[in-house]
Amino acid sequence: MTKLFFRIMLFGLGIFITYTFGKDTVLPVWHKMTGVSVEGKVAGFLAGRGASKTVVNEPTGVRKGKRRSRRIVFRYPSAPGSTDTLQNHSSMGTFMLFGTFETGDTVPVVFAEDNPAEGRIFNGQLIFLAFLGSLLGLYMIRIGLLGRL
Repeated sequence: MTKLFFRIMLFGLGIFITYTFGKDTVLPVWHKMTGVSVEGKVAGFLAGRGASKTVVNEPTGVRKGKRRSRRIVFRYPSAPGSTDTLQNHSSMGTFMLFGTFETGDTVPVVFAEDNPAEGRIFNGQLIFLAFLGSLLGLYMIRIGLLGRL
């Protein structure tokens, strides 16, 4: 019975992880092929968890004596050549990418033509990290279904 419980939990967690990271893997590539691509600037990094929208300049922070990653905040025009700007943040922390992004860096931003508010940074490292997360989720689904490594 315990084995069945853990298999169901691994399967459910695998579905959640695959969906979450898979979205960060597929959408930037899809928007690059079918949407709009503009140049944005890194405005800073989110400092804190959850509802905290404080933007700071450092990509890493210290919480309870440990270094923590921060999500990238970027500004970009709502259309190529537009003076209207939007601000968004990456759904992934820079956790394996300390030092890759600095405040003021230019980054490629992609979004769907009909939804410029959902811009995403098109960066190979972020996409690769999301892909690795998706593979972990798929592996968890496999373990949940087959019951063995």
